[in-house]
Amino acid sequence: MLLSLFISAALLASSQTAEAACPKYVDAANEAATNLQSQFFVNGAYGSQSVWIGAVDTVYLLQLYSLAGNSTYSGVINTVFNGQQDYLTNGQSYDDVQWVAIAYLQAGQQDEAKKYYDIASTAVDSTYCGGGLFWSGKRNYKNAITNELYMASSGYMYDVLKDQQYLDNLNNTWTWLRASKMRGDNGLFNDGLTNDGNCDNDNGTQWTYNQGTVLVGLGYLFKYTGDEQAVQDAWAIMDATINDLTLNGGLRESCETATQNTCNADQQSFKGITMYYMAWFLNITQRDNGSKYSDFIKSQADKVLTLAVGSKPGWYTNLWCAANAGGAQSTGSSQGSALGALVAAGQQNC
Repeated sequence: MLLSLFISAALLASSQTAEAACPKYVDAANEAATNLQSQFFVNGAYGSQSVWIGAVDTVYLLQLYSLAGNSTYSGVINTVFNGQQDYLTNGQSYDDVQWVAIAYLQAGQQDEAKKYYDIASTAVDSTYCGGGLFWSGKRNYKNAITNELYMASSGYMYDVLKDQQYLDNLNNTWTWLRASKMRGDNGLFNDGLTNDGNCDNDNGTQWTYNQGTVLVGLGYLFKYTGDEQAVQDAWAIMDATINDLTLNGGLRESCETATQNTCNADQQSFKGITMYYMAWFLNITQRDNGSKYSDFIKSQADKVLTLAVGSKPGWYTNLWCAANAGGAQSTGSSQGSALGALVAAGQQNC
């Protein structure tokens, strides 16, 4: 009874219930999920991973229910953050708590989601760089991911609760972020702003997930305000991602090559997030530029299935852009990232 309650709640909370459209990717996603859990989910938690990566993995696993009817993982949300509550409540990590809020919302646990959303809201500030959220309790740095997540979590909260404050928070954050100097000349978001008082672009790394996470807020803006510019902005970001963050057609972080990987566990998680939310945007808006972005999503899943295969089928490395020449690593983060890409592709027409 409890299991079915969580499943139905998750479906009610999800505004983009996905129907499996391409079975080969869905089958691969199910296998990747099985391996992720068998190796890295120990005693009810991802003890060796950052708490935010566990939240992202949980989102992917919960999506497998609406995608494939796979209810195996519906209870993960109840244990995945065991031992992390003090850090989440008092750690002042305003990006981490938002990943957790999103995971709880997808599982239909609104009270838990609101608790962590409200913690993130304490980072909202208008005195430093004119708006936006601080990244941490040091309150001296404003970055892309924390603000993009506030757009996303605000959109999710409004979608479920229909409280105007959440839509206002989404609008206000995007207005500030869009006007900030956080985007480079190539149209991609850098890591953040300088903390020297000038609030200039810090010329930090243009991580893939900074281009994917922002799509959530833009999707909700289009859904609830009809803002056509939100679609155009999203397309421009996706175009820039395809143009500048791929190698040999495969998505790539700047810290990885065929011969060497210096990406840490967090960074190995980023590409799957980008693909998951690109598919999410197409689903919620029902807008694609022809089939350009859907085709790109499927092409990335194909890269995973051909280039990123680890020691045996169903296990995946971080390297999507080239055959391994020493730079591939098989980790919990690379496995979760591959799962995100496969779940995204599973929602596309073959």
